[in-house]
Amino acid sequence: MKIRAYEPRDKEKLRFVCRQTAPGFDTDKKRDALFAAYLDYYLDVSPDYCFVAVNDADEPFGYVLCAPDFEEYYRRYFSAEFPYSEKLLKSDPKIWLSLKLTKPFAGKIAKEYPAHLHIDILPEGQRMGTGTALVDTLREKLREDAVPGVFLICGASNVKGVNFYRKYGFAEKKKMFGSILFAIEC
Repeated sequence: MKIRAYEPRDKEKLRFVCRQTAPGFDTDKKRDALFAAYLDYYLDVSPDYCFVAVNDADEPFGYVLCAPDFEEYYRRYFSAEFPYSEKLLKSDPKIWLSLKLTKPFAGKIAKEYPAHLHIDILPEGQRMGTGTALVDTLREKLREDAVPGVFLICGASNVKGVNFYRKYGFAEKKKMFGSILFAIEC
């Protein structure tokens, strides 16, 4: 396993990883929502904060991606500047609403921990240090850019994810609507 910076040629493989790690997104419309909500904005707008885990053939099997400034992300994502919000609203209004509610949910925490991340790893790449290596790499980049902290929101029922974040050292900052907001300093 190797961790490297995202390259545009990785996009379709990362879409595959995203799809494989998100059960229930089994139609084109649902996949459009998935990518619009959790992948494409970051790859297109913040590619310097996207890192991939690759195998010996340089094929991605996991990734971490991040918007280094949640306030800017939120403003831009829901503006007419980019197509992601409108595409998501048309594809899945429930996911659109959950993203829209991220700002009031994250609130003051996002000021102290301004970056937010998403991470996905195929099952065959889990439990071998991949998640730790990806988050370490992202945090190093955020430190270099003087970003003080990063947060994420995880479904409380995602037992593997919750256990990973706790073990890694993320602190639980808030619980609401079946989700947990975790944060860590960079």
